[in-house]
Amino acid sequence: MSFKIFTLQLLGKIKPVEKIELQRKMLFDDYQEFLRVEQSAELKELLELEKFIQSPDYKKRKEEIQQLRFRGSNEEALLREYEKLKKAGHLKKYFKLNDSADLKRFEAIKESEKLQEYRELSEFVENGNFRKEKEAANRQIYKGSEEQNQEQEYNRLKKSAGIKVYHELHKSQVLVRHESVAGSEKLKNYFNLKNLPDKDKQKKKELKDLLHDGEIKNYLKFERSKKLKIYRDTAGSYNLKRFEELKGIVVTDDFRKRVAHLKDKQKFEKTSAFKKWKRWKELSASNEIQFFKKFEKSPLLKNYYDVQDSSDLKRFWELREIVSSDEFLKRKAYLEDSKKWEKSEEYATGQNYQKMMDQSHIAKYFKYKGTDAFDFFKNWEVTFEDDFSASQLKTEKWSTISLFAEKSLGKNYAMPGDLHVYTNGNNVSTGGKLVIETRKERTEGMVWKMPAGFVPQSFDYTSGIVTTAKSFWQEDGIFEAKVKFNPVKEVVHIFALQGEKLSPRLHLVEMGTKNRIGVAETSETGKLRVDGLDLSNLKNGKWYIFTLEKSGGNVTWKINDTEVFKTEQRHVGFPLHLNLQSIVVDQVPGSKLPVSFQVDWVKCYKKI
Repeated sequence: MSFKIFTLQLLGKIKPVEKIELQRKMLFDDYQEFLRVEQSAELKELLELEKFIQSPDYKKRKEEIQQLRFRGSNEEALLREYEKLKKAGHLKKYFKLNDSADLKRFEAIKESEKLQEYRELSEFVENGNFRKEKEAANRQIYKGSEEQNQEQEYNRLKKSAGIKVYHELHKSQVLVRHESVAGSEKLKNYFNLKNLPDKDKQKKKELKDLLHDGEIKNYLKFERSKKLKIYRDTAGSYNLKRFEELKGIVVTDDFRKRVAHLKDKQKFEKTSAFKKWKRWKELSASNEIQFFKKFEKSPLLKNYYDVQDSSDLKRFWELREIVSSDEFLKRKAYLEDSKKWEKSEEYATGQNYQKMMDQSHIAKYFKYKGTDAFDFFKNWEVTFEDDFSASQLKTEKWSTISLFAEKSLGKNYAMPGDLHVYTNGNNVSTGGKLVIETRKERTEGMVWKMPAGFVPQSFDYTSGIVTTAKSFWQEDGIFEAKVKFNPVKEVVHIFALQGEKLSPRLHLVEMGTKNRIGVAETSETGKLRVDGLDLSNLKNGKWYIFTLEKSGGNVTWKINDTEVFKTEQRHVGFPLHLNLQSIVVDQVPGSKLPVSFQVDWVKCYKKI
């Protein structure tokens, strides 16, 4: 029994394997995260922020921001100037009127057609044009007018005998018949017969007949009449021409209208001038025009126009735009804010820096930075590993034939006295963990016997072996495996590191008849000697991580990362390979079969 193992377990030095693996995983994950952070843009940004925050400029900027005040600032001066102008009397009056209904009414009237009409009519009435038109209208009378003279002359001519006769006969049937007879052959014949000196009876009869002819009688009578004479005297006369001329004037509608106008005593009231005057009087009496004329002369409006284009008003609007702007209000609020530093970009940068520092991966980075926590990962590299997760043993890593069998027979064989024979992998399985199973089953195998050599023999037990003799050798470094401690005294499980020869070899762990770790040597007489530590006090059925670290002749063993044994062996300076096997040393009760040698994983490291 190992008092050392008992004490270590009692003091809690050998921690549960689950805890060790979790710690290892967490540390490895932390290392991977550390490397990611170390190469990240985030860390680069963080370090730049740190440099900025620790700079004199940052501290200076902080002091400047904290000293900023509204009182005495340019913004306060602008606001005071604005308030002063806002209270000024001429500006107050201006603004009082600016949005008033009276000004709106005044401006509406000012642009109205009604005011334009009033002004045009005022110009007409007050500047003499109206008076002139009125006097001109009053001078237009019928008596003594040209129209009266024309009308009187026309009536006189119309009543004259010549004009009457002329109009009676002109184009009458009487005159038409008379003129038709005058050109007839009958009348010519009458005058020819009448003027003949000698008249025979026949001619006289013809003349007599003509004298009794109605047409000739009427013709001669009308030809000698006074009326025809008057007609002929009148036709082509001046009086007739003058009458026709006057008739063309006085019988027209236009002449009648002019006469009616001249005789009209209310003619002026019918003129456009009178209508304009009347409209002017009407507009003058309207509320809009009276309001406009009165308001136009008011002191309030005069002040309004004086202020309208003044520098004071311009400055007022300029200041109002400034002090009411979002920029000014934000600046004022900023200057008045006692927490302005806490709201600054610089402070936010500091907070961002702190926030980044508070992130778990960043905090963890600085926790480890400068420590030796990751020295193992930095100084050691994995040279061999297997977690046995594959469904079959990885033949590129492991062989199921021992080094010595491979060199001699080419397959596994037994030594004299062995109760088992190694199968060629039939007793080895994976799929989550490596299991070397020892079974009780009759089988044939080869055994080495002197001087015959290899001879066939029957065996009651089969077992297995796995080795890295064909794939992995390493002289110094760390060799470790997670092994289930479940010894059966009739079967010896050995996880050993050995060279080209069977002895000496380093037992990472040995379970069975003896439970131990250490350096095993076989003497020339075949006696086994082990320089190591008894493990009998380890708990059965539990998993443990067995670690062997070799540097030259110095060899150290650990269980669950706790050092348990150390020795110096100068004669182990040669390359080693991994060798796992189960050996039957006595008859195994059926209740214990099959016997399993279980390994969860294997890892080997060497210094970088």
